[in-house]
Formats: sequence, C-alpha cells, structure tokens
Amino acid sequence: MRGLARATVDADPISSRTYSTVEQTQHGTSARQECPDCHALAADLEAHKQWHSRLVHDIATAVDRDVKRRVEAQ
Repeated sequence: MRGLARATVDADPISSRTYSTVEQTQHGTSARQECPDCHALAADLEAHKQWHSRLVHDIATAVDRDVKRRVEAQ
C-alpha cells in the first residue's frame, strides 16, 4: 500500500487530539514517521510507541481477564 493515502487515525497521547493521516499528508506534513508495529503515521514516533505499547498491554490484560472469567464460569 505504499504511495497510497491511508485513512488511518493516530491519537496523540499527550493532548488527546486526533489527527487524520490523510489530512496531514494532503497538507504537506512530511515529519511524520511510520510505526514499525502498526504502520500508523505519527508526528511523535516515541510517544506513539508508548501509546501503542500501553494499548497492547491493556488488550492483553482484558483478554486474560475474560479467559479467567470464562474458565471460572465453567
């Protein structure tokens, strides 16, 4: 999908503002970097990596709790 504008949304973890990568690309912002894990474009790659790490942790925790709940319910 290289070269195509992607309609992904990247949340800024510091200010909770949401940026559309399509809008940013169309306005000529070239300072955005691609996340190696999820391929989202981020203006602050380190902040995005921290956000991404927290998201993955929260999802894993939710899955573990759900599995535990289902096992206990049987």
